[in-house]
Amino acid sequence: MVRLWTQGHARIRAFAAHPDPLAEASNWVALTIGSHLPFWPLYIFWVAGREALPSSLLTMSMAPLFLAVPIVARRSSLSGRLATPVLGLINTVFTIWILGPASGTEVFLVPCAALSALIFRQTERIVMLVLTVLPLIVWCLLRAYPPTPLHQYDAAVARDLVALNVWSIAALIALFGWFQADIYRKMEAARH
Repeated sequence: MVRLWTQGHARIRAFAAHPDPLAEASNWVALTIGSHLPFWPLYIFWVAGREALPSSLLTMSMAPLFLAVPIVARRSSLSGRLATPVLGLINTVFTIWILGPASGTEVFLVPCAALSALIFRQTERIVMLVLTVLPLIVWCLLRAYPPTPLHQYDAAVARDLVALNVWSIAALIALFGWFQADIYRKMEAARH
């Protein structure tokens, strides 16, 4: 069992690996999100109960796109790094449509902006600026034109969904810090 775990872990590390530390960090973020999306219906079911079905099952539908980011990054580091925050924005808007604005899902726009600020080079400042500001623009549009959710949750369930989303954001931001430290370590090693 330990051997299988070790082999599986080695294959995942090889899949996420990239000569560009920024692309590798983006790959890991995308793989983390893509591997957790299939569990979101369970989290929502845990919080909301049976009323969450079947609409909550849609929350896992973007997992394959996130899991494909390392393949995109192999062709182009910049394209792979663009894909992760853009997919994050799309997934956030899609999930807001599924769960409704009262679910607090728009908080996922924060890590989209934070990731965009971390994974681009000084020479890519325009791209970074656009992708860092885009979540704010999306948030303003969602406030002005909120989507009609697939399902309306009562106030207690909506509060629990907000709490679930905020805890998820905290975990993502901590993960970004972990990857950022790894990026700096790899870039320093490359200089010497």
